[in-house]
Amino acid sequence: MIRYCAPQLLQPGHPLHGKAVDVTVEDGRVVAIQPASGDVAVGSDVNLEGHWISAGWWDGQVDFRDPGTERAEGLERGLAAAAQGGFTRVAPVASTTPCRDQPSEVLALLHRTADAVCGIIPVAALSVGAKGQQLSEGFALKDAGVRAFSDDGPIERPELLRRALEYHQPSGLPVFSAAQDPHFQPDGVMHEGAMSTALGLAGTSGESEVLRIGRELDILQYSGGRLHFPVITTAAGLQAVLSAKERGLQVTCGTTVHHLCWTDEDMDGFNSDLKLSPPLRTREDRDALRTAALNGGLDVVVSDHRPRTPEEHDVDFLVVAPGIAGVHAVGPALLGALSDHGASAEDVLSALHALLVSGPRSLFGAEDENLGLLEGKPVEFTVFSPENGALPTSKSKAPNTVYKAGSPQLTGGVAGVVTAQGSHWNH
Repeated sequence: MIRYCAPQLLQPGHPLHGKAVDVTVEDGRVVAIQPASGDVAVGSDVNLEGHWISAGWWDGQVDFRDPGTERAEGLERGLAAAAQGGFTRVAPVASTTPCRDQPSEVLALLHRTADAVCGIIPVAALSVGAKGQQLSEGFALKDAGVRAFSDDGPIERPELLRRALEYHQPSGLPVFSAAQDPHFQPDGVMHEGAMSTALGLAGTSGESEVLRIGRELDILQYSGGRLHFPVITTAAGLQAVLSAKERGLQVTCGTTVHHLCWTDEDMDGFNSDLKLSPPLRTREDRDALRTAALNGGLDVVVSDHRPRTPEEHDVDFLVVAPGIAGVHAVGPALLGALSDHGASAEDVLSALHALLVSGPRSLFGAEDENLGLLEGKPVEFTVFSPENGALPTSKSKAPNTVYKAGSPQLTGGVAGVVTAQGSHWNH
């Protein structure tokens, strides 16, 4: 039996929300959640005074390049970095090589990660081979444990999206579609604006996002079903989704923590560390996303962890593979971005819970599943400080990260995670 002593509880709706508690765990289950006794931690007890404790954080989009390009990351190293970042479950993209479009591949992934402290939220390819031609076997994949379907990119054929939304509607599982039209300004390497002009680079405007969102929402209106945009980057795209929600459509959206922290202005000097797809946008777009993160307009925030090999990253800006390996820094980056937006400490914590705890569970159909802090249920929680803490050196071996100790946009830190499979602590 282990007692985790005196952290403040972040669980809106719980009678002890915001208060110091003692959480007692035995045999991988939560035995009791009680007001903090004030007793000194002894023996196996863990003193967490000065920290907060919440149900485990979930990351709705990561890429560990496994199988196919394990040299860039690999599943074991990626999950270790995710645990550093406070995540108890992550959703690896299905666009691996081969892609995850068969039940056997889903079961193999779950088997490989069964003992990992950070678990898996299975996502399967929407189409066979992620080629956008024929739907994968959705019901068989659902029976294998799949929680969502995504080709990890834009859906080119409108008919495929229509059929996917209709086919998966009875199961209630969401269909993911990337909010960008790859045929509109296909040569763009960053946001089209003053900075792209100053650098002499081809740009991709926000119209690419708005065009695709509009088409997808029209199809959703016709077919029904559940649609999710994993990464929204513009104020206009966000407004289109919010308007669709008001009309009663079952649509959700997220963004990356990077789009809450940075803008295209930060790419001055050909900063390849911030080259993303979809790209960083304007300050006005970033501020609109921050506001939506605070008021519930955004459903989730993801790391979109995309590790690269040195050959993909340490090259000329034009040929750098886009992406940031930042799963270890999501919590501090999110806290820093929302605090920088002027939000109160209470509002920042409420948003963090909505975006990393309740939002992902709702997206993946797990609202009634163990939240990690329910007596009698399997243990799954994250311990963090919204003010103090140091960013650990990432266990990811990828060179493409901008989040390091001393980065000015980071606030607070993760102490560790505890799940039924064990624990990981950042020392």
